[in-house]
Amino acid sequence: MSRFSRRDLFKAAGAVGAGASAALIAGPAYAGTGDRRGRVEDQKSFFVATDGKDSNRGTKAAPFATLEKARDVIRTWRRAAPGRATEPVTVFLRGGTYRRTRSFTLEAQDSGAPGRPVTYAAYNGEQVRLVGGVDLPATGFEAVSDEAIRNRLPAGSRDIVREFDLKALGITDYGQIVQTGYGLPRTVTPPELFFNSKAMTLARYPSTGFLAVGQVIDPGGNPRSVLGDPDKMAAEFAKGATFKYTDPRPSTWTDTSDVWMQGYWFYEWADGNLQIKAIDPAAQTVSTKTASMYSVKAGQRYYYYNVLEELDSPGEWYLDRATGKLYLYPPSDLTGASVQLSLLADPMAVLNGCSNVTFSSLMFEGSRGDGIVITDGTSNTVADCTLRLLGGRAVTIGDSSVSAGPHGGSRNEVRGCHIQATGQGGIALAGGDRATLTPARNRAVGNEIHDYSRLQLTYSPAVELAGVGNHVANNHIYDAPHVAILFRGNDHVIEYNEINDVVKETNDAGAIYAGREWTGRGTVIRYNFLHDIVGSAGSHFASGVYLDDCFCGTTMFGNIFYKVDTAFQIGGGRDNIITNNIMLSCTRSVQLDERGLNWAASNVAPGGAWGMYDLLAAVPYQEEPWRSRYPNLVNIADDQPAYPKYNVVEYNALHTVAALSIAPSARTYGTVDRNLTLTADPGVVTVVNGNPTLGNDDQIAAQLPGYQRIPMNRIGLS
Repeated sequence: MSRFSRRDLFKAAGAVGAGASAALIAGPAYAGTGDRRGRVEDQKSFFVATDGKDSNRGTKAAPFATLEKARDVIRTWRRAAPGRATEPVTVFLRGGTYRRTRSFTLEAQDSGAPGRPVTYAAYNGEQVRLVGGVDLPATGFEAVSDEAIRNRLPAGSRDIVREFDLKALGITDYGQIVQTGYGLPRTVTPPELFFNSKAMTLARYPSTGFLAVGQVIDPGGNPRSVLGDPDKMAAEFAKGATFKYTDPRPSTWTDTSDVWMQGYWFYEWADGNLQIKAIDPAAQTVSTKTASMYSVKAGQRYYYYNVLEELDSPGEWYLDRATGKLYLYPPSDLTGASVQLSLLADPMAVLNGCSNVTFSSLMFEGSRGDGIVITDGTSNTVADCTLRLLGGRAVTIGDSSVSAGPHGGSRNEVRGCHIQATGQGGIALAGGDRATLTPARNRAVGNEIHDYSRLQLTYSPAVELAGVGNHVANNHIYDAPHVAILFRGNDHVIEYNEINDVVKETNDAGAIYAGREWTGRGTVIRYNFLHDIVGSAGSHFASGVYLDDCFCGTTMFGNIFYKVDTAFQIGGGRDNIITNNIMLSCTRSVQLDERGLNWAASNVAPGGAWGMYDLLAAVPYQEEPWRSRYPNLVNIADDQPAYPKYNVVEYNALHTVAALSIAPSARTYGTVDRNLTLTADPGVVTVVNGNPTLGNDDQIAAQLPGYQRIPMNRIGLS
């Protein structure tokens, strides 16, 4: 499948069909109370335009200026007559750029009705940009004249770097860089600079790649060791680290008061940033103000950033918060370029308790936070939108940070969107009731999602699932340093997705990932095409599907793996079913271990660090409907819970890949049978112009009785 088969969503058509659009547009327009041909009470469509006025009537000829005005007029219009609360209403936005300085907020009173939504849509395919930042005119960039600044710049950059006075535009809030990364809550990012719709890089050293941590003098605190105790964690975070640097460059910097380091400080799957406290050129050491989540270890990767003295490469920039001066090494000619600074810290759109609201064919971009946040909503839709150049996520539905997935509502959908260059992930889908196993049926379908974790590199997936019964289908996910889909909770369906070129900068990680819970059962992963996933090398590896640390009860059926380091990594879990999958040109096929019986035994035991028994006690696993849905969970505490029991590995086809690696106890207490190793290429994948394309599984079906054909024509964007 071609990774660039997506249609151009920047020119996507409006939300409603042509006939419906014509009918709405031709309808009566608001012309005042004395004109029965255009009374406001007759309107079911309103218009907003960049040259509109909120004192206008909201018609195509006399549009409003703001979304808020359209929203408020709709509220008034609906209150005026009993039946209007269930009438469909459309707000058409004319083409252009709308700068947002606050969230566009909708409440329950702004809801539509089933089949009759309130829709905010681009008019007739026009390009509508909702922007959470400000355009910086090219004429405002000037040569650097301050000799003190010029002397700090590299000699080769002094006559190339350009400065922009943000205070001259009235911009005085520059945000702050704060500590982020693995194990820390998401935060609002500081302002970012975009040049021709591409994120610029804060001046860093080295300009690409990483350095290695030298001898560690003091590893600093270890907050993870006291997880769950906020006071103790805070005390650990306060213990900064000190280590030797192996490259002398920091010794040359004049001012390190706001210099930071980004790195994988202890594990290759846990990133984070640390602010420098002090540089000691004589001792060749750097000290940090705070600790990393797992402390600091020698040999780990990191780089420095936000360093004016390192502004030496095209596309790098630096913001002096004291003076309000922005410095840019232009990646190309500034003449005619689009230069944008993100400013809005709040979500661009917020739906609280809404139902049946649709955003269609709109572009959300250039903001420091999330694009759209939906809380406790029902049947809301984000369709055919572009969400890009955001500091946070594209769309957040409920709270996906915990297995229960609260406040996700139900039947919300993100469909046909193009999500790119986000800082902290793509789509979060929570919702459902774990106590009753009631599904939320929230969906992410047919989206193209790439470059979605620019700022928080790990555990910022393209799609994150929590709660019960959510659905991810027909998405194309690619180009990311870490995971593609992360799930927790129960009974989700992940199907027909194409995932490639993820886990590019990490290892001991998976494209589709879940971990550390006996109760997170019932999820089905089927008919996905995963290819070109190899990780960053090292002592561990990248996996296509990774059920980490005794995760249980997942069905993996009919997936295709091509050039994936490890197709399946099953970390000692139970009741996992791996059937009818195809593994081609991979390093490893299935790795199913028994870690709960060896190195992780103390973590799995009662009172262990993983809290497995606490998670078990948090759900009614011995009551209905849990008892019937997951019968092997009912007596797990008395059934050797650390053993990888009741796993099934059968009807899988392998070619040019290592044999199954199944731990002895998993074979004893499970089923490993009827798997086929092919001697010839079965023709399932063909590479066309460098892109893997799916063919058919005829040869496998002919050689493996009981194998079920995979509907390959349904996989990928649709």
